[in-house]
Amino acid sequence: MTLGQVIKHLRYEKNMTQEQLIEKAKLTRSQLYYIEADRRGIHLTTLFAICNGLGVSLVEFVSYLDDSFTPSISSIEAPGATIG
Repeated sequence: MTLGQVIKHLRYEKNMTQEQLIEKAKLTRSQLYYIEADRRGIHLTTLFAICNGLGVSLVEFVSYLDDSFTPSISSIEAPGATIG
């Protein structure tokens, strides 16, 4: 699965609406829409917030990703590092 597909899958698995995840992860509606549609990269801090909102660990989240998924992180220490 892609990053967006994993988020959507876990959200459905937990019977959560987009609105519920938006509230728990402190996202905007457009952020979640574009992330779930795989039309936008995602900041590492946003991914942590989404995992927290979904009640899953980052390790569990990553286990759903396709083997071909390779994050594009310009610098591990960059506060705005983006993956996806």
